[in-house]
Amino acid sequence: MREENHKQMTGFLKNGDYQSALDFLAEIEEKAKDDSDYWYYSAHIARKMNDLKRAEIFCKKALSLSPALRKANFEMGIVYQVKNDYEKAIYFLERAASPEDGEVYYIEQVDVLNSLALTYKKAGDGKSALQRYNAALEVLAQGIYERIKKQPLQEIEAKYSSDNLEGWMRLAFQIAVKNAAKDGIETAMIPDGKTAEKIVEQNPYMGVAFYDKDGARYLLPAYFAAFSNALRSDILYSNIVNNIGTLFAETGEIEEAKKCFLEAIDFTPQGMVFDNPDINLENLK
Repeated sequence: MREENHKQMTGFLKNGDYQSALDFLAEIEEKAKDDSDYWYYSAHIARKMNDLKRAEIFCKKALSLSPALRKANFEMGIVYQVKNDYEKAIYFLERAASPEDGEVYYIEQVDVLNSLALTYKKAGDGKSALQRYNAALEVLAQGIYERIKKQPLQEIEAKYSSDNLEGWMRLAFQIAVKNAAKDGIETAMIPDGKTAEKIVEQNPYMGVAFYDKDGARYLLPAYFAAFSNALRSDILYSNIVNNIGTLFAETGEIEEAKKCFLEAIDFTPQGMVFDNPDINLENLK
């Protein structure tokens, strides 16, 4: 579809104006009926209007034209998830989680993995569900790491220890270690307070998120502060951690569930209402 058509459709969908979206699709059908995006939009609207039969038909048309189209595979997976056909839902959601074109869109991939984990959970496969939730967190963390690398940061006073890291700090540390290895750096570490202070004093021009020297990458306070702020700016992290907590609660791992729910509550963006963690926490026995 032409770019202006995408913009028009995005506007309709953002406002939940599905009737106008349908009218617009009818207008462009003759020119766009051989375009996979046309059929994806048709499927998405049909699902939103609770017409799962037509949504499935439209998804099949989209995928016949572009088998690797991430959003069409995702849409088909959601259709089957809603229909409780978890085997088919997992098949299409797995395809959406691993697009053939190799491109990575962090937020979209997190959404796919989160939905995939929920589907595994509904299918009774808690192990695979936890794996996909953790994969979603890793993708989310990688996206944040990429942004931190590109943006200069202002140093703030904060002290963190690499001993016994929990929750979001463990995630931030692990993704930094993984990226250090990709960059050919032997190790990543959190320096003690004096070392961090010295590095910042000696390198006031740098972004002071991390500093490489002698085969080591030092993760400075600003890195963790920026990482925490990024997690708190979007409901995704809170949502996924809450979902993991629910999984632990259902398998009787109560202490792990409590940790997750408390972190989900703590990381809920300011001004956003998200009742799930409170409800789940209250129900724990």
